[in-house]
Amino acid sequence: MEQFAETLSGRVTTDEALQELVGLIYQQATSEPKFRSGGARLCGYLSHHLTIRSQRGSFRQVLLQRCQADYEPRYQAAKGDEAARKRFHGFVLFLGELYLLLEIEGANTEARVAALRGLLEALLSHPVGYNLICAVKFLKLTGPALKDARKEQGRTDMDEVIQRLGNVTLDAPCSEGVRHMLLKLVELRSNDWGRGPVTSASERNST
Repeated sequence: MEQFAETLSGRVTTDEALQELVGLIYQQATSEPKFRSGGARLCGYLSHHLTIRSQRGSFRQVLLQRCQADYEPRYQAAKGDEAARKRFHGFVLFLGELYLLLEIEGANTEARVAALRGLLEALLSHPVGYNLICAVKFLKLTGPALKDARKEQGRTDMDEVIQRLGNVTLDAPCSEGVRHMLLKLVELRSNDWGRGPVTSASERNST
């Protein structure tokens, strides 16, 4: 990536070229699942190492502006036609990958976490199968980081999200397969997202 960034720094020298670069990476990362993680890593690297700045800002600022453009109509997208939903789901999962990679500190941390929570709210505002599947994938990706960030802020609203997902398994018109995915997600969260044992050593020794 270092060599790639150096090459781009020599060739991406105009506002239009930076906009085009961001748009190309963004389009591929949100539409091609196999490029989603790699695209996020590329964006994270270029955010720190691509030196050009346009009238709209740095690579990172232009990228976040592009993300904001798709974030604002999130509720409409969650209820849109198949093509709109597919684009929205790609955006949600890409933003999850991006969140895990960009170094975001201070007040921006809360803003970014709130944005991810907003994506979850949009998905759950229309709790049908395809939105619920996307929410499960999103939380499997970002759940541990979101929990840690909210804990540092003294917030427990992610607990409310998980409780809401649990309620969805009872009320939402979804298939048994999706219902099973939701229950497994709730179970995963109760086990600290698979990061460690739930029971203490004394409890294990007594069984």
